[in-house]
Amino acid sequence: MINDIILIGGGLSIKDGLSLNLKEKIKNKCVFVINYAMFHFEHTALFFSDKNFYVPLHAKKNPEKNPDIYEDLKKEPLIIGKKLNNGIEEFLLPNTHLIESKIESPLTGIFALEIACRLEPKQIFILGYDFSRQPIPKDKSKYTGYADFNIHYYDDIKHRGIGYTNFYDRHNPHNYFGVFKNSKSKIYNVSQESLIEDFEKINYPNMFNLLSNEEVNQEEIRQKLVSLI
Repeated sequence: MINDIILIGGGLSIKDGLSLNLKEKIKNKCVFVINYAMFHFEHTALFFSDKNFYVPLHAKKNPEKNPDIYEDLKKEPLIIGKKLNNGIEEFLLPNTHLIESKIESPLTGIFALEIACRLEPKQIFILGYDFSRQPIPKDKSKYTGYADFNIHYYDDIKHRGIGYTNFYDRHNPHNYFGVFKNSKSKIYNVSQESLIEDFEKINYPNMFNLLSNEEVNQEEIRQKLVSLI
């Protein structure tokens, strides 16, 4: 049985963990990174759901807003993508596997949490799941969907999601995360600022104390992920 799975999103609150040596604390743990977190943390697997995140530059929609990372993806030990009827199959690399989701949502973080729950670890820690939003002005013509404040923990990668809060502004997180409250795993939200209220909120020192001391067999977990296909 897997004791802990750590999911790493892109929310600004991860800076709190980075200031407390987060990268070192989660070495040799089961870590699922979401999208561009692949560049910042050692990990077991990378998760994505957006075709334009994955495909080579010539196949991207709005390539000026979606960086070309196809060569970087070739170096990944395991990539798990959301199975959609979107024509991505022709670009799939040997390290990539597509899994069907039972939850309708455009957010990769929800897809990654769904797959983590299927593995039934004792504990799941979600990091950077802030669900940052801004008020929609009465004058809708002034609303762009982009915030004038930072919502990501990183600034070294430019992509179309930087500062984009439109989905968060218009949706109640409970409608997507409430389904996980009956999970067999205990789920912790490691962000005091997060607007997701469906899980117990803890800070990074709490998480470090709760993590087991085990060093996981990364290849064994990767095989378990692939077996879910």
